[in-house]
Amino acid sequence: RARNFSPSGRLSGHGGGGSVQGCSALLRLPGRLALAQEPAGRESGAHTRIEEILSQQSLPANLEAEKALLGAILMNNDLFEEVHEELSASDFAFPPHRRIYGSFVDLREQNQPLDLVTVTEWLHRRGELEAVGGAEFVAELVSGIPKLTSALSYAKILKDRSLLRQLIQRSSKIIMEAYSSSDEPQNILAQAEQSILEVGDQTLRSTLRSMKELNPIAAEILEKLMQRGEHVTGVPTNFRNLDALTSGLQSSDFIILAARPSVGKTAFALQLALSAAKQGRSVAVFSLEMSAEQPFFRLLSMESRVDLQQIRTGRIPRPRRADVVMKMDSLATLPIFIDDSPLLTSLDIAAKLRRLKTKSPLDLVIIDYLQLMRTVGRFENRNQEVASISRNLKALAKDMRVPVVALSQLSRASEKRGEGKEPLLSDLRDSGSLEQDADLVLFLHRNTIAREGDPEARARAKLIIAKQRNGPTGIVDLTFLEHIAGFGDPYPGNAEGEPPP
Repeated sequence: RARNFSPSGRLSGHGGGGSVQGCSALLRLPGRLALAQEPAGRESGAHTRIEEILSQQSLPANLEAEKALLGAILMNNDLFEEVHEELSASDFAFPPHRRIYGSFVDLREQNQPLDLVTVTEWLHRRGELEAVGGAEFVAELVSGIPKLTSALSYAKILKDRSLLRQLIQRSSKIIMEAYSSSDEPQNILAQAEQSILEVGDQTLRSTLRSMKELNPIAAEILEKLMQRGEHVTGVPTNFRNLDALTSGLQSSDFIILAARPSVGKTAFALQLALSAAKQGRSVAVFSLEMSAEQPFFRLLSMESRVDLQQIRTGRIPRPRRADVVMKMDSLATLPIFIDDSPLLTSLDIAAKLRRLKTKSPLDLVIIDYLQLMRTVGRFENRNQEVASISRNLKALAKDMRVPVVALSQLSRASEKRGEGKEPLLSDLRDSGSLEQDADLVLFLHRNTIAREGDPEARARAKLIIAKQRNGPTGIVDLTFLEHIAGFGDPYPGNAEGEPPP
């Protein structure tokens, strides 16, 4: 059916009614229609019906507000700067209005004034003047003498209608994709969630703030820190020297924890999770390499101090069994959430974290490990793929405002230098983007082939802070506790050490 522009300022079709609720109700019909009426060729039939339904319904718009806003800007150019941060040409529903606002953007970029002469000339030079209705149409924008004081209200109306239109359009695309795509449902779900979230992101206001605006915010934060009088301002690790150098794992930081195979990356990361959870911090662990039970058994060994191999095999000495059961009950109360889904994408992880945040606070994310993640797009090589994962995890940390710790393998080059050689930033596997994107790079290092008769050498370990964007680099000495596959702070004359409380 033909679509027209009604006097009420709504974009409508004949008999469409024009309500957003009406559109929403109709969007629920295609599945029923397709299943009931088209057992054969169901997918193509569903496509057709969705398109027909959407084409016959009015899309949310307010043409009078669009016209009033354009007129107000022509009469007071300063209003453009106030609304342009929130609006783009695509937020205008009426194509002529969209073109005219586009002329505003182009003219302002050239430091030209916005008036009837400059706008008409701009449209004329590009052959678009007649398409918008001629010079008379442009002149009509100011003929109604719009209220300049209401310009921001007009802009909000436009943005709200634009968001609704985008939701309708993206939702219809999601429905059609679900009908016709041969992709895995989980991929479609992740892409659908990302598509809807992109619409929501448009509601975020500018993050550009003056020093005057930041002053009271910074003063409030500083006052709280001074009142607390604590050295650790982030998520505590309870490794004394590590917390002294980093002040804890900081909000929005992307952290790389890297080591050679069998050095103890997973063990150290789980100790970070355990320490944080025992301080009341909520932790999400994505175990892409092991089933969820294995991290649980490792945590149980660390807590009970019972040999990990005894727990794995069930050969727990009778005197220790009651203690193990008690520690299991204790672990059950901790806010640690483990997901062992394989081959997750950054979109998958983001979606899972957003769902978790609706049920629980979130303070720390651990991903074990980065090279086992996958991507949706196609890349020329593995370096580009890992670079994409790295960027997405960095954005995830910033978006969620929590530290994200990603475990990473080291390249073969690190092994060629010999067992005793410390890792370098250049050893990060598959991409230099890891070094670039990370706020904190930690290398776990120990001698894994020390002689059996030299327990002190086997127990010596170090955590190398190779990069810290907002703090010093350095080395943290640790003790490796082989029987529980964990780490502890070193104690003078005591090779056993003890794990963080």
